Amino acid sequence: MGNQPTDLDLSIYFHSFLFLVFILVLARLHWKMDSVPRLILVAIKYIAISFIFLFLFLNWASDVNPSLRNGSLYIITAINFYMLWSVIVTAFEYPYRKALKGCVTDVCTGLDLENAFSTGTRYYKFRYFWTSLTSGISPWKFTHAVAAERTRNDLHHLFVSLDPEASIFGSRLYAQFLRHQLAQEKGLPPEKRVVAEKTIDALENDKWLREQTTQFLDHLLANPEELLETGLKESLRHEGRLA
Repeated sequence: MGNQPTDLDLSIYFHSFLFLVFILVLARLHWKMDSVPRLILVAIKYIAISFIFLFLFLNWASDVNPSLRNGSLYIITAINFYMLWSVIVTAFEYPYRKALKGCVTDVCTGLDLENAFSTGTRYYKFRYFWTSLTSGISPWKFTHAVAAERTRNDLHHLFVSLDPEASIFGSRLYAQFLRHQLAQEKGLPPEKRVVAEKTIDALENDKWLREQTTQFLDHLLANPEELLETGLKESLRHEGRLA
């Protein structure tokens, strides 16, 4: 019992040291990967947390009721656990943001895209792990679906932000997908294969068809609700799924 105040002193100073380390690590990671607007938002967030930590530290250092001092220490411990989680999540996010930047700062290669998808999948699966436990479905299925959607959307918005017609999820991707599927159809009659190849060529070379396909895929990815009046309702009615 006689060592309790000393133990508390060591504990609070140890937590203060950890908090400072976490802040420095997070600052370095965010500085290396974030844009200025996002960097400002992150800075505001951690400045607010720092003020809370400082208030609790000063509360602990003052002549308050011992139970309040212990309460401050418990909250400081919880803050450090949150900061540790933030460091780990940000450490997963950094290689993903670096891979995304590599897709647009120079000529994007197949390896760049594979790296973006793999690091993005790891990052989002880890980030949404706790959420998946309360999702009501298999955590693996939940994190897999979220990771696939978020990574795809990040890549889509990244390319569209540079050029509205440069999305990798556009008409050219669709045409390449059709060519790949056609090559896999070994039992397709020659005359149907010729017709399919001409149709794909028309889709790829006709400017109007290319623009409309890209616009459709853009709506499908970013704003699917905009398709309600331009075909989605009629498509569902044709399938007998909409009254």
